[in-house]
Amino acid sequence: MLKRILAVVLLLPILIILGLALLPSRFWRAVVVHEVSSSTGRSASIGSVALNLFSRNPGLVVEQFDLSNADWAHDKSLLTVQRFEASVSLVSLLRLHPVFPRIAIDSPVIHLERDSTGRSNWDFSKSSARKVRQNTSAPLHIPVIQQLEVTNGTLTANDRVRRLEFKGRISAEEKQKSTEANALVLRGKGMLNDRPFELDLNGEPFIDMQPTKPYSFDANVTAADIKLTAHTVFPHPFDFAKVHTTFRVSGSDLADVYYLTGLALPNTPPYDVSGTLERDNLRYQIDDLRGKLGDSDIEGKLGIDTAHERPKLTATLTSKQLNLADLAAPLGTQATSARKSNTLEKPSTLEKPAVAAAPPAPAPATLLLPDADLQVQRVRGMDADVLFDAASVTTEKMPMKKVHFHLRLDDGKITLDPLAFALAQGEFSGTVAIDARATVPQTDLDMKLSNVDLAQFKPKSSKRPPLEGELLGRVRLHGSGTSVHKAAADADGDITLVVPKGEMREALAELTGIDLSRGLGLMLTKNERDVDIRCGVANFHADAGELKASTLVFDTTNVLVTGKGQIDLKTEALDLSLRGEPKKARLLRLRTPITLTGSLLHPKIGVQAGKLAEQTGAAVALGTLLTPVAALLAFVDRGLAKDANCAVLISQAEQDKGVRKE
Repeated sequence: MLKRILAVVLLLPILIILGLALLPSRFWRAVVVHEVSSSTGRSASIGSVALNLFSRNPGLVVEQFDLSNADWAHDKSLLTVQRFEASVSLVSLLRLHPVFPRIAIDSPVIHLERDSTGRSNWDFSKSSARKVRQNTSAPLHIPVIQQLEVTNGTLTANDRVRRLEFKGRISAEEKQKSTEANALVLRGKGMLNDRPFELDLNGEPFIDMQPTKPYSFDANVTAADIKLTAHTVFPHPFDFAKVHTTFRVSGSDLADVYYLTGLALPNTPPYDVSGTLERDNLRYQIDDLRGKLGDSDIEGKLGIDTAHERPKLTATLTSKQLNLADLAAPLGTQATSARKSNTLEKPSTLEKPAVAAAPPAPAPATLLLPDADLQVQRVRGMDADVLFDAASVTTEKMPMKKVHFHLRLDDGKITLDPLAFALAQGEFSGTVAIDARATVPQTDLDMKLSNVDLAQFKPKSSKRPPLEGELLGRVRLHGSGTSVHKAAADADGDITLVVPKGEMREALAELTGIDLSRGLGLMLTKNERDVDIRCGVANFHADAGELKASTLVFDTTNVLVTGKGQIDLKTEALDLSLRGEPKKARLLRLRTPITLTGSLLHPKIGVQAGKLAEQTGAAVALGTLLTPVAALLAFVDRGLAKDANCAVLISQAEQDKGVRKE
């Protein structure tokens, strides 16, 4: 009985193998078509299927395979293959670690497509129109392949979400090297957004590859002006859950990396960075990021978590020497057409010229506030938490020591809290919030100037600064717009500056009243005598981008300087005037205001010719301009209203209201 049972047990698998081997090709074709169609939801067709089961390495051959595309896609087929051959090691199957001695794919044609709504033809889920989720698929676990051949491969991709287009040919073959028997070579060429793209990959030999033996390859990628070199090691061959990559990448603008990664990185000056990337399933980590952004150095740690609907970027970055000009691009300054001409940023619907023309010379800048639009869709597609510190800052005009900010991006809302610029003496700090969840981004800004020493702002041509003392201030604005300039052009709020006490060069104070016999003479003789500033207050109220000077006064020992006018943030045009009211009689005083015109970027100082200012007297000026000053001082700092100099000025303004009325 035992012998009969043992014979049946041994005979059964042999009979099954014989039966499977003797089944006709149409049976296996039907099985494969059914399995592929049911798992993908797409129709499939196969010319023929052949199996070879009587071998240590059982094999499969498929001829004329076709997988249909999504019904909304442009191409008829997602994938076609002329011939597919694969063999698997029977011993490896028994060990539950499959090894393929050989895989050969002849003439594969792949069409990948994603439309503007986020539908992708490679998404085989029931709801392919679901919201786009980038990089959330589980990492691939490809079994070991000891010999891979891909001939005449063609790949096309059209991604309207990233505005990415690719057309290229891919091949993989075992090539003879000088000292190694066989090695992997992958090469692809094509276009990304009408820019050249090229991939060159050289790997180690596949022969005798084992699941526990690391496998490595070197890759060079060129996409427009992006250049990437990488050395990648798989601790377990082709297990993409664990990857170790040493890389170096350079280009003109880090924001262009979005087209390759889907990450909404800021605009930057030309960059060259390197590091070591470690992948652990859906988590990527770089602990030794270092390199240059423009003239600034950068180093730190960076992580990307793709396990959620929106990938999250976390980073702690430092700079030993930051060039403040390199922050212009992240803050939204539009890149010149010459610099953008070779990046992946595709020009908007402009037809290609028949003959390539020389890049146009960049037009001279007319705006001070950056007007590059925020990439709203990119911002909504990821989260971020970034800490940045610069230990030393280089700037052309403004003395500055350090920069620090903490940026958070959560579901389309950007918060900079704090955002701090440390001056040589003083600080400009506060918070900025940009809500990009609405149709038009909403910006709220609340920044303060504290303990700023005016003496640090000294022209190179002068031995002494024109003003000395402490400057305090506050900027609180709300605006709507896709850029810094557009938000400012719509802004409501207040800008207030206060000098509680200080000193002004006497010549400067006198010239605000155009005292020809005194002020101009002092300037010509380079007289540097000082005059005390009792209290200075400047307040501009913003209404729909129109900044109007509601209070503008400097009370000095000899002259009361008052001003009026406005700044149009839509055009950045200046229309301000300053007038001095002497506290002592001046025989040759010319009652003509000094004007400040031009633009924020190119201001012009002059004399308002042909118009004499009304002489109202210092008391009337105080009564008119300083009535709301107590509230303004509290807006900047509650303790300022108790300052001795400003308190006296407030009291005098209240007393002089009657003079103004009379």
